[in-house]
Amino acid sequence: MPPEALPLTPFGSTTDFHEAFAALYPRLVNYATRYGATYAEDIAQEAFVILMQRAEPVEHPTAFLYGTVRTLALTERRPMKNQNLSLEVVMEPGRGPEAEDQLLSREVRERMRALSPTFREALWLFVVEGLSIREIADILAIPEATVKTRIHRAKAQLRDLMNPNGGVHALA
Repeated sequence: MPPEALPLTPFGSTTDFHEAFAALYPRLVNYATRYGATYAEDIAQEAFVILMQRAEPVEHPTAFLYGTVRTLALTERRPMKNQNLSLEVVMEPGRGPEAEDQLLSREVRERMRALSPTFREALWLFVVEGLSIREIADILAIPEATVKTRIHRAKAQLRDLMNPNGGVHALA
C-alpha cells in the first residue's frame, strides 16, 4: 500500500480519531476500573498511545484498545493478585456512568453477580459495551465460537436466575 493511501490514524482521519477517542475513552476508563485499576485514566490513555505507536496497522482498533486496557489493568493489579477480580465494582449502584445504571436495573445487577466472572465479562462486553463477537474474541484472546457460547450460557443462566419458578419475568 503506497504511503499516501495509508490512513492517518487507526480510525481514519484525525477527526475520526478524535471522535473515536471521545466515545471510547470513558468506556475504557470504566473497563479498567472494573479490573480494579488504580490509575484507570492513565491506562486508557496509554492504550491509545500504544495503538498509535504500532508500526503494523490493527484490523480492529476498538478490540485492540479493550485488550490493551485489560492487559495493562491486570498488570497493574498483579501485586494484588490474591484479591477477587470481578466486574462487581461497576455493578454497584452509583459507581458506573448514568447510561449503564439505566441499562442495568438493580435486580439484573444483583443476578449478574451470581454469574461466573467468565460469563459475566463476555455478557457485559456484548450487552453494555456493544462490542461485536469478533471484538470480544480479540479482547479475550479466545475463539469467536467460545465467545458466542459464553454469551449464550450467561443469558440462559441470567434468565434462570430471573425466573426461578419457570415463569416469565418482566425483565427477562
